[in-house]
Amino acid sequence: MSFLAPLFLFGALAIALPFWLHRLQTQSSERKAFSSAMLLESAKQQVHVRRKLKYFFLLALRVAMLALLALAFAKPFFTVSNDSVMATAAGTRLIVVDTSASMGREGVFSQAQGEARRAIDDAPGDALIQVLAADNALRIAGEPGNDKAAQRSVVAGLSVSELHLNYGEMMSAVERIAATLPQPVSLHFISDFQASAMPVRFSDLVPAGVVDLTPHVVGTGEPFNWSVEFLRDGAEGLDVGVSGAGDTERIADMELSINGVVVETLGLSQTGQQTLRFDAPVYEPGENRVEVVINADDDLQIDNNWYHVVSNEPPATIPLITLNSGGLPLTYLSAALESAGDYVVEPLLAGDFDARVLSRYAWVVVDDIGLIDPQLEQALNDFLLGGGNILTFSGERAAAMEVLPLTGHRHSSSSVRTQADEFLSVGQIDVRHPALAQTEGWPSVNVTRSMPVVVQDEDNVLIRLENNEPFLIERRMGVGRLLLLTGNLDNRWSDLPVRPVFVSFIIEAARYLSGINEISKTYTAGASLPLSLTGNTSGQVVDPDGNTILSLADTTREQQVSLDKTGFYEVYTPQGQAVIAANIDPLESDLRRLTQDVLDRWQNTTGGEALAVAVAAGAEETKTVELWHWALLLLAIVVIAESILGNVHLTAQRA
Repeated sequence: MSFLAPLFLFGALAIALPFWLHRLQTQSSERKAFSSAMLLESAKQQVHVRRKLKYFFLLALRVAMLALLALAFAKPFFTVSNDSVMATAAGTRLIVVDTSASMGREGVFSQAQGEARRAIDDAPGDALIQVLAADNALRIAGEPGNDKAAQRSVVAGLSVSELHLNYGEMMSAVERIAATLPQPVSLHFISDFQASAMPVRFSDLVPAGVVDLTPHVVGTGEPFNWSVEFLRDGAEGLDVGVSGAGDTERIADMELSINGVVVETLGLSQTGQQTLRFDAPVYEPGENRVEVVINADDDLQIDNNWYHVVSNEPPATIPLITLNSGGLPLTYLSAALESAGDYVVEPLLAGDFDARVLSRYAWVVVDDIGLIDPQLEQALNDFLLGGGNILTFSGERAAAMEVLPLTGHRHSSSSVRTQADEFLSVGQIDVRHPALAQTEGWPSVNVTRSMPVVVQDEDNVLIRLENNEPFLIERRMGVGRLLLLTGNLDNRWSDLPVRPVFVSFIIEAARYLSGINEISKTYTAGASLPLSLTGNTSGQVVDPDGNTILSLADTTREQQVSLDKTGFYEVYTPQGQAVIAANIDPLESDLRRLTQDVLDRWQNTTGGEALAVAVAAGAEETKTVELWHWALLLLAIVVIAESILGNVHLTAQRA
């Protein structure tokens, strides 16, 4: 055992203090009765007394308390061998195999596996071997060990993915893994070394804790490759970006298929970058699966397909529950929604329509929440619990109520605000919310009247007025959502309906409540598919091979699903079914390799400063175990015991 601050041990001399407190008790000799001593001769005599220590256990606790205090400040420690990693004389050999999409060329990946096996066989017998696979993330392929046969089996189980590799991100992950392994760590990287995988900064390629880099270049030669880079759907047709590299005399055919049926074919006879146009196709109602395929015998087949989704839905009907089918609320709402071209407003007179028709719609609008009677309230509540959504406003009927239907809001102490000569402006806006992120112009809105309500725990206030009163409230009710605006839908309480921001707000609220903005249509392979952009935490995803990605338990949780394959995915959410497309990253189609100068610089830089870091790390094969915190724990126990025992012994005893 050693001490970080041994001078504090002199503090243990303070244990003399308890002995002084428990000082020796002196008692005189036994006294007996005697007659007058006036005739006795006086003389000095040594008197022997008996001494004894009082309260032995209390004394021991106080001595231990002072000794532990000095020990804690001295910080005792001892060293043991570090069992967190298996220390070996030869350190660790990291073998990273590139499994990105570009490695899918014929014969290239099998060549990479052969290089990995040779790197395993050449490793020292006592070296720890760790095999990793690298694409858009660095993945541990198997358990580390020095059994070479087991590591060769791990290499045999590797396969090519459809994802993109960035060397900078890979090296950052290598650095984190190397810090947990026995030093020195040497890195063997087997790859086609695409130039398109290089990071912006060269310094990102140099991991700390790695003593040297041995590159194994595979896939040499001049590859030929056709690839689809983009697809744009325009009024005059479909524009497709194509790139060809290599032999200029090769020809190919490019097919356009919609929902599995080939509708047109174009020829390719010129390499380089070019844009070809297919005739404007005729789409079926609903979502159409568009696929462009290059039929060519090139070196990389996976980038010959491009997937696209075109939605051909008729304008959605949005019901407006109102008491006046020809009033200003219908005029303002129709003008805003129909400007987007995706919606048509249908007025429904409260009390005259069958509430069962609500199940046909994804969301509805109520121009005055006060018009909701008990029967309609029950129907709307069931609509929300089942996944429907509602946008509702306040009005004269709501202002006359003590408690609002459906939400249960009560008027605040300020009651209904009416000021003829004053107006309020918008104070706070939650611009991160999907219904407000793309809206501008709220500060220009003048509010002369609103209906202040008491905010409840389940409310999310999205907009507040400058007096801090809520103006737009969101509440989750069951699976559905409700947006309540405390102003009305005409221009008597505010000028919001005649401001430009009203149009953008209504359109964004419509997309938010209908779920249109929840899922994009096109992604890059390796991206994450968010199922909760609109707040829903449930859904299921079916991959291009027809396999469900989420377990039954996961379908009810907020998800970020990784799209690891190219093709069409089917997504099921409470808003309905959607189809999305995932395509290969175009960077993987660029098969140009790093120059030898760059590769040499990378290799030489890794073998320089990293060696000193690794040697310093390798010297720490033991770990330090400090004991001062245990001393403090015992000290706390002793202090408590001393306090209790001291009260027992030293408190005055009363009859």
